[in-house]
Amino acid sequence: MDPRWRSLGVTPGNRFVLEGAYVNLDIIVPVLKMYGIEDISENFTCIGLVQNNKSIEEFATDFKQHDTTDDWTYGFCDTDLRTVAEDLISFSYKMSAHLSKYNFTIYDTSVARELVLCEIVRNIALQKETTK
Repeated sequence: MDPRWRSLGVTPGNRFVLEGAYVNLDIIVPVLKMYGIEDISENFTCIGLVQNNKSIEEFATDFKQHDTTDDWTYGFCDTDLRTVAEDLISFSYKMSAHLSKYNFTIYDTSVARELVLCEIVRNIALQKETTK
């Protein structure tokens, strides 16, 4: 492993979570390769959270029910919320394809989000046990 990674506290065998709403792996992976990381799954827990099974109306309803003043969609009218929802649906499908290209495990949180999140935690724990 490249010594520059060690200076950041990275050691062989450690697993990390790379998180974000949009992760452009076409840019990230070549940079990681410069540091000797050929396969991101060897150093990162690669999961993608998407909502590919939600309708425009379900997204808009979620915004109305759960937005707070901290959310950028707070106060949007129904028409604007539906427009944002359309964009999110398209984006979710694109991200699913992008993340799948890099062998991410994709989890759909459209329904029973809390159960899916519990499943993710269980799967990460199992993965951790098998890499000991």
